[in-house]
Amino acid sequence: MQVVLISRGSMTGGQALAHCLRDHLAFRCVCREDLVRTVDAQGEYAQKVLQSIHSATRAYEQFSHCRRPYLILMRLALLRFIRQGNLVYHGHAGHLLVADLKWCLRIRVDAPMPLRTKNAMERLDLSEADAREAVLREDEERVRWARFMYGTDIRDPKLYDACFSLERLTLNGICAMVAETLKQESFTPSPEDIRALDDLYLAARIDAALAVDSSLLNRDIRARARGGKVALVGPCLDDGDMARAVELAGGVEGVGAVEYQTGYAVSFDSYLR
Repeated sequence: MQVVLISRGSMTGGQALAHCLRDHLAFRCVCREDLVRTVDAQGEYAQKVLQSIHSATRAYEQFSHCRRPYLILMRLALLRFIRQGNLVYHGHAGHLLVADLKWCLRIRVDAPMPLRTKNAMERLDLSEADAREAVLREDEERVRWARFMYGTDIRDPKLYDACFSLERLTLNGICAMVAETLKQESFTPSPEDIRALDDLYLAARIDAALAVDSSLLNRDIRARARGGKVALVGPCLDDGDMARAVELAGGVEGVGAVEYQTGYAVSFDSYLR
């Protein structure tokens, strides 16, 4: 199992690189829209979160209520795809959803503005001036989005294992370099990594079940799982809410014993670093 997570600016060729890797390595190719469709299947509240999240970045009170369930649901969707085997994901911040999976290869793709403008002119049927403005506007929105959602600048090279530019490199050349990099042992998960992934996935499923339950909305409860044993860590709840949380966790397939521990739940943000 290997995973490549591509972050890209607008019109930089990141999608084309993902397709190149898909064809060269026979990996599955997944994008943000695939994650959204998976989240959409989580039910009415999940759909409401997706509908609200974009406007929420302009209204802090609304954002504060949407951000956590959005991140939980999108993380679960990406983990679900990752567990299915070799994968290349292209978006602009997917790598931040699973930052605790250190064996995933994280790359950033950029391109000079003339090339990006040309791409926008062709794809969007715009004049040169309008195409350049569209690229800059989309870049600004993506940077602002990442700051709201993850508290970081997605252009920071320290977030990636490698950064590529199409100024002199070709897509085929970058594809070849990525394929060669994947031969390193550090980008293939060990058996311990796979077991940890299974535990993270189980915990993510429980987190999602809690996040969309109407009686537990905005309760900062986190799940930790190991081999089917689950600990829920969160605030002091009345007996009814605590029983509901334990019931929801216990109803997730693969869960054995469930224990609720009153205390400070590890911030969800700690999983995104």
